[in-house]
Amino acid sequence: MSELDRLGLPVLDPAALPGPPAPVAATLPWQPPHDGSTVRALADTALGDPSFDLGRFARWLREADVLDQDPIELPGATVTLPHGMRLIRRFDELAMRTYEQAGFEQYDYPMLVPDSVLTPTRRIMPLDGALVYAGDDEDWAAGRKRMVLTPTGEGAVYTHWAKLVRTRQDLPLLTYRRARYFRPARSGRSVFRAIEAPDIFEFQACYADRAEAEQGLRTAVAMARTLAERMHVPVLWSRRPPWTNNEGVSETTIGGDVPLPHGGTLQVGCLYDQGQRFSRVYDVGFRDGAERHHTHHVTGALTRRLVLTHLMLGMDADGELLVHPDLAPTQVALTLTTEDARDRAEAEQLVARLTEAGLRCELRIAPARGAAGRLHRRWRRQGVPLRVYLQPRRDPADRIRAVVVRADTREEAVLLPEHLADLAEPLVPAVAEVGHGYRRRAFGFAADQCHPAHDEAAVRKVLAQRAVALTPLAATKEAVVTVAGWGLGEVLGFRESASPAPCAVTGVPTTTLAYVSPRV
Repeated sequence: MSELDRLGLPVLDPAALPGPPAPVAATLPWQPPHDGSTVRALADTALGDPSFDLGRFARWLREADVLDQDPIELPGATVTLPHGMRLIRRFDELAMRTYEQAGFEQYDYPMLVPDSVLTPTRRIMPLDGALVYAGDDEDWAAGRKRMVLTPTGEGAVYTHWAKLVRTRQDLPLLTYRRARYFRPARSGRSVFRAIEAPDIFEFQACYADRAEAEQGLRTAVAMARTLAERMHVPVLWSRRPPWTNNEGVSETTIGGDVPLPHGGTLQVGCLYDQGQRFSRVYDVGFRDGAERHHTHHVTGALTRRLVLTHLMLGMDADGELLVHPDLAPTQVALTLTTEDARDRAEAEQLVARLTEAGLRCELRIAPARGAAGRLHRRWRRQGVPLRVYLQPRRDPADRIRAVVVRADTREEAVLLPEHLADLAEPLVPAVAEVGHGYRRRAFGFAADQCHPAHDEAAVRKVLAQRAVALTPLAATKEAVVTVAGWGLGEVLGFRESASPAPCAVTGVPTTTLAYVSPRV
């Protein structure tokens, strides 16, 4: 029996972070950028650049038409701009597809609930100072806390389930919703911490017994990993230490964290095996003869932070994005600098062929070279995987010249196809090649940022370098508190080790590994 078993945590596949993919053969005759520039990934430079911080990241997102923090002066409040909305729609599509393939159905619940809805939750965890209230002038004058903007969905969902579940045949319930969370935040303008957090894909599952719930937790973990993989974000999944988290809300908490270029990590998802803790206080259950059984709940959420971490990991040192084609709203962006009917017809045929192949394309007719240049500068800023300059014929016997530029390296390929529509065939794998380049950048950084550390001195050294230490650590409160006491970082969570090794704190052999994140 492993240490995690003795803590009552179900055995889960530890799923260590995969490394970057190997290089692949070129799909086009790529040449270095004509201006001689080189791409420096933010992930390769930010740790050594003291001027990089989350404020600069937010400014770069505004320049790429993703979001704007400046207009609304509340902590973390953002205006999502048009390109940001297009990215969020892609995230929505991937999240909904992933959840529904796992058997979850979409519901919608009100964001405003009576304060009484959260009364049962107060029996499990303290909520003082943790809620955002709403009311009218009469409520404020009377000192009434009549309505609450929901911090999570449990109160509304479990109040509904208490009326919905009557017999064992009503189960299981697998629900998800696209939510907003409201939580107090007194200061700060980070895009990652806000009073109002949008685009939360929250899920709740209700099971009749413990065995079904344990399998449900495995299903939920697999679902979360699938969405992170479809978003091409390298996530460290681990079991949270119960002693430094709110252990009253769950029997097991699993967190997903992403290493970031500024040296820290960011939680992008979490899953909770709540057992019967909430079903007892909300009285969600069913009768089997004379006996009443309370249900077992598994819940969790993945958030728009997956989008933001995707953008940060792909960004270059000048703030220009690289977006994986699976997330990119436009995968191939083309300009044609003529209004000639024949050339335009051929360009439209090319786009039709690319669309038939499943690619998302944008063709802009821009006779003025200045207008075409502005479009390409915007697309380059937004990380469109492939940009194509279609240069018109100078003579009827000429061919249209296509200059293809890839976003990950900015290498160029000059092509002169006999029939422009035939260009679709090599462009499809070229898009995939850019996606491969994104994964090499993002997963290569994450692999380099996670350092094995076999003893206390090595852990301290890794944390001082603003990297994540992966170290043998006993799954005990004493070990976790000792690491926190160093003042260098915190234990994110545990996963199982393939073989015993001496604990970095006690020296006693342990079968668990811990991710320890630096304090930044």
